[in-house]
Amino acid sequence: MLTRLSIRSQVAWLSALLIVITAITLTTSYAFRTAQLTEKQIERQMRYAQNVLTEYLSSQEQLLVTATRVLTADFGFKQAIATRDKNTIESVLLNHGERINADLMVMVDLQGELISISAKQKVTNAQVTEKVKKLISSSNLTQFLVLNNRIYQLIILPVKAPREIGYAIVGFQLSKASLVNLKNLTSLDITLVVREQNIVSSISDLENDNNDLSIAPITTLDLLISKTNYFNKKVPFDENAGISALLSTSLKEVHEEFNQLISSILFIALLIILISMFLSRLLSKGISTPLNYLMKLTARISRGELKIEKNEHRLPTEFNELYYAFSTMGEAISHREKEIKFQAEHDHLTGLYNRQMLLNIIDKCISANANLLLASINIKGFNQINDTIGPENGDVILKELAKRLQDSINAHHENINLGAAGRIDSDEFILVLAIADLKEIEPELLSLHDRLTQAYWVDDIKMNLELHIGSVNSIMHGKTPELLMRRVIMAMRSATKEQKAIRQYEDGEDEAYLEKIQMIEELRMAIHSENSPLFLNYQPKLNLSNNKIEKAEALIRWINKAGNFVNPEHFVSLAEKSGLIVSLTHWVIKNVAMQMEKWNEIGLSIRVSVNLSAQDIQHPEFVDYLLSTIEKYNVSPNQLTLELTERDLAENEEIVIERLSHLQTLGFQISVDDYGIGQSSLSKLKTLPVDELKIDKCFILSLEACPKDQDIVSSTISLGHKLNMQVVAEGVENKESLALLASYGCEYAQGYYISRPIDADTFVEWYKNYVPNY
Repeated sequence: MLTRLSIRSQVAWLSALLIVITAITLTTSYAFRTAQLTEKQIERQMRYAQNVLTEYLSSQEQLLVTATRVLTADFGFKQAIATRDKNTIESVLLNHGERINADLMVMVDLQGELISISAKQKVTNAQVTEKVKKLISSSNLTQFLVLNNRIYQLIILPVKAPREIGYAIVGFQLSKASLVNLKNLTSLDITLVVREQNIVSSISDLENDNNDLSIAPITTLDLLISKTNYFNKKVPFDENAGISALLSTSLKEVHEEFNQLISSILFIALLIILISMFLSRLLSKGISTPLNYLMKLTARISRGELKIEKNEHRLPTEFNELYYAFSTMGEAISHREKEIKFQAEHDHLTGLYNRQMLLNIIDKCISANANLLLASINIKGFNQINDTIGPENGDVILKELAKRLQDSINAHHENINLGAAGRIDSDEFILVLAIADLKEIEPELLSLHDRLTQAYWVDDIKMNLELHIGSVNSIMHGKTPELLMRRVIMAMRSATKEQKAIRQYEDGEDEAYLEKIQMIEELRMAIHSENSPLFLNYQPKLNLSNNKIEKAEALIRWINKAGNFVNPEHFVSLAEKSGLIVSLTHWVIKNVAMQMEKWNEIGLSIRVSVNLSAQDIQHPEFVDYLLSTIEKYNVSPNQLTLELTERDLAENEEIVIERLSHLQTLGFQISVDDYGIGQSSLSKLKTLPVDELKIDKCFILSLEACPKDQDIVSSTISLGHKLNMQVVAEGVENKESLALLASYGCEYAQGYYISRPIDADTFVEWYKNYVPNY
């Protein structure tokens, strides 16, 4: 919230806030210290008052004892008591009481029965008799008596003539006047309390302040901030009679002094705040003025006005240094901006344009109605060159090639704005040239090839590069930068694949590429769709030794959105190239497991083969997925055969062997598919964890008519048996081939002659009705 204010306001508010905090802190500290001192002073007063009260009661006791002894020593008084001369006794009590100013004079017999009483305040004989009987039973000389909400200090002495004949009781009332006298001595008010009821007090307006005579504990700060008028302390008086004394000191003066202190501090704080706000406004003006000037300066820099003129304003030293720092920063930003712009538009190694900048240049040229020739150049085997001569020397070659491309632009036209060269990958370059017509294309490409393939010198070593150049032109092949860029790279890729030095883009190649992209996306959707257009067919495998169907191969099929059948070899190849093959294989494994669960339930025991790729077996989650899936659908590992081609087995051989060996120990059968046309050697075949060889159909389709195929097949079957492998022949098309395979000792046969691939339901019916036909 504070950051939304101006500098002036912030300085003013900050100063005021600091003063307020200081005032509050000082006031709180002073109040707490004052409360502590006040509390200690009150405690000292309480102790002093308690001592005075004790001495007062003691002196009163001595006075009562002396007066009572005088009375009990009087012979006439004794005789009157002995004779029970009531009139004489009353006269003596009255006269003696007036002489010593006693408030209560009582004479009782040894049983506590009232003989005579003389009192200044009216009391009943019954009240006196009841209470006196309890008093004379005590051994204390001095006692206190509560009568009609009045408190008396009593002295009880026996009357002897010479034996005890009664008790004389002399009492003085503890009145308000006596408590006021004590207050004058102690400066504290005293209130006598009988069982939580205030009886007599030195406080004149006790009725109004009764609520303030609480004896609840009061904290130090309560002395100052509470509304209590008195600080009280309860001291013992006579526990037997339930009498206690409440010492009270007034807090009114303390409160008044504290309020005066607060008022003075607030007044001073307010005065200082006003002064500080005035001074802070002056100070903030001295800060905000140069800041506003610097803000305008930064606004200019943000708009790109990085050239800053000499300062002509008088600024404080710090702001002057800041101004020149802004000036230096502007120059640095300008320099850095040029560097960033260059790096954003160019390749950092060669200095040529990058891909995005080339697209911008092509777009500008096309917008200017220029006809363009685009050439994409690739260095054949550049990775091997790098490995041979080192990356540093490889960079030397790339820089030299970039220089020759720039020379080609300069040689092509005087206006270099009509041409551009860029590097779009480690060893791939693009050249853009303006042409007048199609006749210039072939000479330009030949000239470019000759210039770029001239010898390169690296540390006195002569090197010759072999290049593949693809080309397009804006006259025939498109008018958008992205289209031309895509097609020229496509032409270069085709030149590399076809091992051509120069190759132009051919019509239809881009459409075929886009069709593949569309097919890949459609395949992705098919894999993850609940109602997938993918489905499985199963092709039976015949056991040639007992003429029974014991195995089948699961083959995936696809009907696309257009309702057309897609060749499995085509879309499986696309899945491998696009990274979809793992998901596709997961789909196959799941659906095969689901189908085998159904077959197991009806008693159909068939071992099913599933085709895998190198990407599948190398994927870190493949084995876990395979095991969890077959467990979910109650399929045993010995009911599945995993088929891989020779090429897949040779890729990343160490990992493939490790994982296949693990799966083999779990009960899965491992089969080499398409054997005979792959890349594996016999030395590798003997180390692979393989249970089955599957001879490729190219050797089986014409087996009955081709002696060479017969030799290859028979020797392969013999080799497989010697390596403890079963052999499967696929592509059996006729009875004669099947008979030959049986004579060679081949274990299993698969082909159209036995059965085409069929869906699961048809497979069950076919299996039930199958009859061998050879």
